[in-house]
Amino acid sequence: MDPKLCAAAIVDGLKKAGIDFVATLPDEKMVEVIRAVEHDSALKHVPLCREEEGIGICAGAYLAGKKTALIMQNAGFLNSCNALTTTSLQFQIPTLLLIYYAGDIGDRGFTTLGSVTEPVLQALGIRSYILRKSDEIDDTLRGAQILAEDSKKPVAVLLTKSVLGVK
Repeated sequence: MDPKLCAAAIVDGLKKAGIDFVATLPDEKMVEVIRAVEHDSALKHVPLCREEEGIGICAGAYLAGKKTALIMQNAGFLNSCNALTTTSLQFQIPTLLLIYYAGDIGDRGFTTLGSVTEPVLQALGIRSYILRKSDEIDDTLRGAQILAEDSKKPVAVLLTKSVLGVK
C-alpha cells in the first residue's frame, strides 16, 4: 500500500479514536504519518526534539482536556522510559503511544532494539498491540484509546513497516 494512503488511514483512525492532540518525533519510516498529522486541521500538532518532552507536553495537554497521542520510534520510546514512569504512570496520564517497531520480524539492522521493545513495555506495565494490517487500524487505535482512558495509563500501538507501507 502507498505510504501516503497508509498515513491518511492512521490519522483518520486517530481522529475516530477521539485523539485531538499529537506530538511527534521525526523518523524516516514515519515521515508520511507526521506530514499527515501536520496538515490535518482537526489535530493540534506539536513537533518535538526529544521523546521525554513529548511525555510532559502530552501530560499537560491531557490535563487541559485533550486526548493525546505521541508518535515516535522504539529507540525514542526507550529514551522516554524515565518520563513515562515519573509522569504518565505516576500521575495516571492516558496517552496513546504510536511507536514505529524497528527490529520487528524481517527488519534488518535493529534486531536488538526490536528484541527489547515488548519486554520493556511489559516491565513498565504498558499494554501494547502490534499493528500489521491496514484493515485493523481503526479498531486497534480506538480500542487502545479506550484502554488508555479507562486505565489512566499509556497504551502502546507498535506500527510495523507493513501498516506504514514502507520498505
